[in-house]
Amino acid sequence: MRSARRLALLLAAAGLTAVFAACGTGGVGPPRVDVTGFWTGTWSAPYMGSGTVEFRLEQKGAEVTGELVWRGSMEGPRAGASVNPSGTLNGHVAGAVFSFDRSPSSVKGDLTVEGDEMKGTVTTTRDAMVRVRRQR
Repeated sequence: MRSARRLALLLAAAGLTAVFAACGTGGVGPPRVDVTGFWTGTWSAPYMGSGTVEFRLEQKGAEVTGELVWRGSMEGPRAGASVNPSGTLNGHVAGAVFSFDRSPSSVKGDLTVEGDEMKGTVTTTRDAMVRVRRQR
């Protein structure tokens, strides 16, 4: 009986820890932002390259659909190779974080929205830092 009670207390503590840890992130809960619109900016990644990026997004509730246009080229040993994870995307907004993927490809991203700016990481062959502004 004592071990069952101890296990229950440990599980409750673990659950509360997870809840408190999640409270500090912008990607939890219902959407607090709307990412609908045309966004343009830049990407860069060490040992990979840099270029421009565009998002055309439509948000309904928490769900987002749209298109990603990625331009740029590789640096280093693969200099001149094209990096092009462009195409349609599906995503969602939780709190102030826009997350997406381009299934079945391995392109995915998590961008934090602050007003008319989004910034964060998009993973292609490596992690790239992305910063975009909504065009009005």
